[in-house]
Amino acid sequence: MLSFPTRRPRPAALLGLLLASLACGTEDPPRLTDDGPRPAEIPRQEERAGRPGAMLAAIGRQSFQGPAAFRCVLHDEAGLQVNFRTRDPDLPAVAVRIEDFQGTGPYRARLFVTGRSRTGGLVTSTGEANVEVERRDQPGGSAVALLSGSFEGEYGGQAGKGSIEGRFGTCSYSAYRGGSPPAASPAGAP
Repeated sequence: MLSFPTRRPRPAALLGLLLASLACGTEDPPRLTDDGPRPAEIPRQEERAGRPGAMLAAIGRQSFQGPAAFRCVLHDEAGLQVNFRTRDPDLPAVAVRIEDFQGTGPYRARLFVTGRSRTGGLVTSTGEANVEVERRDQPGGSAVALLSGSFEGEYGGQAGKGSIEGRFGTCSYSAYRGGSPPAASPAGAP
């Protein structure tokens, strides 16, 4: 009878097989580190002064980078809110709210980020943002001003934790106080 030497598997080979089998079928690695999200940043080639439209970059559970539709609206009686729509189902909307808007300058604002929960429902995270706004008054004493600006901030909540950076081109804004204010919209919009 012939006998063949028995080969015992090496511990390193078993460990390699175990690790490979664990890697199959697992979720993607998390986008966040133990230190939290890395700061969101709009690519510099996309950040051209005076460019119409809006750009957003968000880093977190739902990440986004690209153009967004936006609208400037009156909030309460003295505030400004800039609403962004991304057309991305995972991160559909962002709102930046300045409670007492006074014109050109830096502001601390509330940040609202709407995203998808792990089950697919819409949820919101909140945070704060540093905002820089430039206001240009129209000739003839018009009650409507033209605004543009940029912001960066961090958020956390049911839509996840992350950081966001954005900028918006020209939009019209009416600080009409009392009665019904005229509609505010991006410049040139119908």
